[in-house]
Amino acid sequence: MSVILALDVGTKRVGTALSDPLQTIASPYKTFIRAQGKAEKAILNMLTEFSVIKIVAGLPLNENGDKTIQCEDVEDFCRRIERRAKINIEFIDEHLSSIEARERLTASNPSRSIRLDEIDSAAAAVILEDYLRLKR
Repeated sequence: MSVILALDVGTKRVGTALSDPLQTIASPYKTFIRAQGKAEKAILNMLTEFSVIKIVAGLPLNENGDKTIQCEDVEDFCRRIERRAKINIEFIDEHLSSIEARERLTASNPSRSIRLDEIDSAAAAVILEDYLRLKR
């Protein structure tokens, strides 16, 4: 088995998370800045470095399950990755993943201040956990 990469694509940053080789555990990895193609380059490097066989990206659907304006931006970003890497990207509803990520990060220490990049990579882990659960 190989690793699955999850993406939480925002307007300024992209949070990433990786599965273990058995595809049972999702772990937050890093958050990359989107400006000047930095996130795309970093993600392309991750594909080789971690032997990624699949990418799962969160799609910010609304509470009714319909696409939002931000969905187009996420899909455009992912299409660029797909073209450059020759890898298919599967989308999964990420509605409220950032809120769940923030709650998880503050659960053990509510007074701790949390950096935005922590939330982004934790949200990617939430997306990946949801995908792995659905896959089983």
